[in-house]
Amino acid sequence: MKSLSNRDGLLKEIFDLTLSFQLKYPEIYENLLETPLFLTYKNKDISKKEFLNYREFLKAQFEILEATKANTRLIVL
Repeated sequence: MKSLSNRDGLLKEIFDLTLSFQLKYPEIYENLLETPLFLTYKNKDISKKEFLNYREFLKAQFEILEATKANTRLIVL
């Protein structure tokens, strides 16, 4: 049961990150290659490592966008 909750937690993190993109950066969200609504561990071609890598990619991209947005605000002010 614990591993199932770990999987669910990972998918929830991916979902939450993509939702953040959708709400804050809709133009970026439209260009994401995948959305978590269709990702499951039943897809045998997708490994846990690929899910982890995708989550890290999303986190990094979101952090870059947030930092750029913050820096832009500083320059404009």
